Amino acid sequence: MHRLWLVRHGETASNASGQFQGHLDVPLNDRGRAQATALASALAGVSFDLVMSSDLLRAAETATLTVNGRHVVEMSVALREMHYGILQGVQYSEAAQILAAHGLADDWASGSFGRRGLRLPEGESPRQVQRRLRTVLDRVDATMQANLQGTNSMLVAHGGTLSILTTMLLQLPLHRRVAFRYHNCSVTRMTRIDDGWQMDGHNLDFTGATTAMTAAAQQPHLAGEADQPRS
Repeated sequence: MHRLWLVRHGETASNASGQFQGHLDVPLNDRGRAQATALASALAGVSFDLVMSSDLLRAAETATLTVNGRHVVEMSVALREMHYGILQGVQYSEAAQILAAHGLADDWASGSFGRRGLRLPEGESPRQVQRRLRTVLDRVDATMQANLQGTNSMLVAHGGTLSILTTMLLQLPLHRRVAFRYHNCSVTRMTRIDDGWQMDGHNLDFTGATTAMTAAAQQPHLAGEADQPRS
């Protein structure tokens, strides 16, 4: 059985204060490091054939702490967060004001950016992110082909990136990415079924590292995933 584990990075100071990060290279804060260490305990019983991470520090730190020396982590530019252009480093609450100067406040307020996949000035569009993520899925496919009996692959990345990746795996329209939220250090697991992917559990909080969660991580399906607490 082939399984794919999608992990969002742990908390950063920018997350805590409500800032757009994008390609800004922000490290984990103390809570983020604690989250990743707890996740390492929860997933200690899972052996991974492939671990890939965004090369941005917050994801790279999360991946390194999570595998805890058990696996090599491949760093990938393709897994970076979407570049938010003029909003990088800006407080969420100030976005409309910044965009008003570019005549984009109405599109932002109406949700057109999400529905139409618009590109922020000096930034990336969701389509551009989707194109670079195809190389990551090619790497996952190659790992599966090398071991047809079953694999576990882990991808450590960012909320926006993972939401786009989820639509690709489930063969959904790109605008549906807004339906998939990823909290800090949450886990989403997919299982390969025939020629597609099935979601076993989404946005799961494993950072408590309880015995029940540790056991569930090793089972074919994660029971009761819809009721799991979210970070």
